[in-house]
This record gives sequence, C-alpha cells and structure tokens, in this order.
Amino acid sequence: MKFRKALLILSLVATSLSTSCTTRYQDMLKDRDDQIRSLNGDLARMRGEGEELQNRLNAVPRPVNATTARTEPSSLLNDLQRDLGSDADVSYRRGRISIGVNNRVTFSSGSNSLKNSSHKVLRGVASVLKSQFSGRRFYVEGHTDTDPIVKTKDKYSSNRDLSMQRADSVAKYLISQGVPESAIVTVGYGQFDPLDRSKKSANRRVEIVVGDIF
Repeated sequence: MKFRKALLILSLVATSLSTSCTTRYQDMLKDRDDQIRSLNGDLARMRGEGEELQNRLNAVPRPVNATTARTEPSSLLNDLQRDLGSDADVSYRRGRISIGVNNRVTFSSGSNSLKNSSHKVLRGVASVLKSQFSGRRFYVEGHTDTDPIVKTKDKYSSNRDLSMQRADSVAKYLISQGVPESAIVTVGYGQFDPLDRSKKSANRRVEIVVGDIF
C-alpha cells in the first residue's frame, strides 16, 4: 500500500513538473515571438526613416565643386565663363579652376587701387565663389609682366610686391561682397608665373583659384 502511494506521489510530482516546464517554455516562446515582432517593427520603421532621409537628400541640388570640375571640366568651365562674361577668363590650370581678371579691367598702370570697371566682374566672381564653391579655400594670386618697377619704385619694392598688393585689393573687395575672409589666401607671383611669354599684357592679371575644402 505504501509503495502504491509513493508511486502515485511521484507520478503527481512528475506531472506537475512537466506541466510547469511546459508552461514556462511556452511563456519563453511567447516572449521570444513578442521580441521578434517588436524588432521587426523597429527595423521597418528605421528603413522607412532611412528612405525618407535619402529622398530628402536626393531632392537637394548639389552645388558645383572642384571635384565635379575634374570629371566634367568643359561643361563647368563653359557655364562659369558664361556667367562671368568676357571680362573674366575661366580656365583649368594645374588641376584647379582659375578665374583670371586682366589688369586692364582692375588696375591702372603702377596702381593697386581697383578701377570702377572692376566692380561688376568681381561682384560676379564673389557670387560664383559663394554659390558654387562654398566651404573651399580661395587663392587670390597677383601677376605682373617682366618690366621692372621704375615710376613707382618708391611705393613698390618689386613686381612681386606690386602683385601682392593688387591681390590684396581684390581679396578685400571679395570679402566686402560676402566671401569669408578666413577662406582667402593672397599670393604675389610677380613676373614668375606668366601665361604667355610673348604677350606681356596677358601676364598682367589677378587670378582667383578655387582650392580644396578647408
């Protein structure tokens, strides 16, 4: 009799344990399924947000920059030349976009004061720099011909000095038109970077060169 009771008790305990384990396992499966559903919902939401963000980025027009210029130089240079007109000379030199303005437009002989005729083209240059090349470094480079300084040697120590002061005058005007001062570097080459050794007038110029992001 006692043996039968013991077997009955063991059977009841085993059944209870089995039921408890089954219930616990089912609860674990339910929790797992709930977590999977929650994660799938989060993933779907993040995918939707990512697609929306990408659509917004695609809708924003990309400004023209120097990297674009390396892949499509002709089209970009033509567009810039059309925008700036005949008083500027847009070219691609040493891997960078250069906007040249001849001294006949900018300066009188032996002077570093901008002529009124320069304002229109330099306003156009400033507008292009701000709209198309925002965030880049700009090198304002002064150039002269090979004629030595004679009449104004009391004011300028050399052609390099004259070219530097002219570059600085152009830089100040660009800054007055909203080009960030921190983005501008002035350089004076003097006669040492000619465009055309056979034509002095082509070498008397200021070039605004678009650099890399700074």
